[in-house]
Amino acid sequence: MLDHILAQAQEDAPRALERLRRFIRQRSISAENIGHAEMCALLAAEVEALGGTAEVVPGVDFPILYGRINAGAPRTLLIHSMYDTTPAEEAGWLTDPFAATVMELPGKGECLVARGAEDTKGPVAAVFAMIEAHRRAEVELPVNLILVFEASELGSRSMAPFIESRREELADADLAYWPWHSERADGTGVVWLGCKGLMTFKLHVRGGEWGGPRGADLHGLHSGWVANPIHRLAAAIASFKDAGDLEIAIEGFYGEGDPVTAEDEAMIERLVQRLDPQAILHDLDVARFKQRDFRAALHTHCFRSEFNVSGIQGGVVIEGGGTKVLLPPSATASLDLRPLDGMTIPQVMGAIRDHLDRHGFPEVEIELLNGYVGGRMRPSNWAVQELLGAYRDIGTDPEVWPRTATAIGVSLFTRTLGIPWIGTCPGHSGGKHAANEFLQVAGFHRAVGFMIRLLWRIAAARG
Repeated sequence: MLDHILAQAQEDAPRALERLRRFIRQRSISAENIGHAEMCALLAAEVEALGGTAEVVPGVDFPILYGRINAGAPRTLLIHSMYDTTPAEEAGWLTDPFAATVMELPGKGECLVARGAEDTKGPVAAVFAMIEAHRRAEVELPVNLILVFEASELGSRSMAPFIESRREELADADLAYWPWHSERADGTGVVWLGCKGLMTFKLHVRGGEWGGPRGADLHGLHSGWVANPIHRLAAAIASFKDAGDLEIAIEGFYGEGDPVTAEDEAMIERLVQRLDPQAILHDLDVARFKQRDFRAALHTHCFRSEFNVSGIQGGVVIEGGGTKVLLPPSATASLDLRPLDGMTIPQVMGAIRDHLDRHGFPEVEIELLNGYVGGRMRPSNWAVQELLGAYRDIGTDPEVWPRTATAIGVSLFTRTLGIPWIGTCPGHSGGKHAANEFLQVAGFHRAVGFMIRLLWRIAAARG
């Protein structure tokens, strides 16, 4: 029976690719606030055409597509993904980024080059191809499906309220799955056992009772006796990290913590043996890691939170020999960090506020933009074992990462719903958020077959 479904998927490969191209041609760009209703309607029609029910649920920012396909099976799989993309305004595109062009790329073969090919319409289209293969093969799905597709490029603000409001319905799910094309260029599979969260916020320093200009700019000649908000902001940011820029120096930042186990250390050691650090540096186009060695860099990547300054704004930058010198009345910085298990957004916000106050920066204001926490699974979990088994079924020995720095609200499933979470699938892609985002066509089709195998493994598992 499984071979029959896989053969049907292979026969339907052109249909699957055309569906993906149709998804891409429907623009759904959160930063421009366009196409969300149309994309949700398109997805809802697909769910209903495949025998399911679909509902477009209004969100805090953007709507959520909520679909269900009841196969009368004892086990239910919740598939979580997203339907929006970033803009495609970068220079250097080889084709119209929304034309969904299939073309040969040097060293990569036949690829779909388009915005959303990797992130994340490729995986969404593979899910629908997996479902359709069963329907066209006239074989009932081995599990019931819950589909939750959000718009998260500007932060998953609608997901937590949705999960809370539908908690009773979603309690039917036995596990959650995040499909993502994680395959390396050489065909090596990559499995994530978890993800980090994401928290974005701004810091503001404005002139006031503490000092600094309270209204308009002052001339720079007053900087000897009037405080500069940019200086204060820079000093506050510098206090967040240790002198080597390796550790976060905020007391209580990690909350309850997420202890690193011997099992975790063993996974890191296996990654050290398998990975080529020079290849990673080359792909990132950087000369070196911050850490003393590659093992330390991997350890940080998996088990510590990032604390990144995206930008600082204030005053003017003198260009072309100009002589305009200012003491500005305000300064703002945009920051992002990636919360781990054992952390909460209120706890992190409180730790940052306490740190600023203790270190003499009470004038620094914090503006939270959005935040959610990641989560992870242990390798011994039954759902993880079935995921790894599906990779073995296609002849792949994947790298197994304890956690990726990619931001997904895993804790919504592991904590709020109390179910296992698994992620990744075959398929090599790249260029998200950049020109010439691509997905290898052959890898897209492999992902469909992989998901079919995964469904049947989940149905038969004893977990």
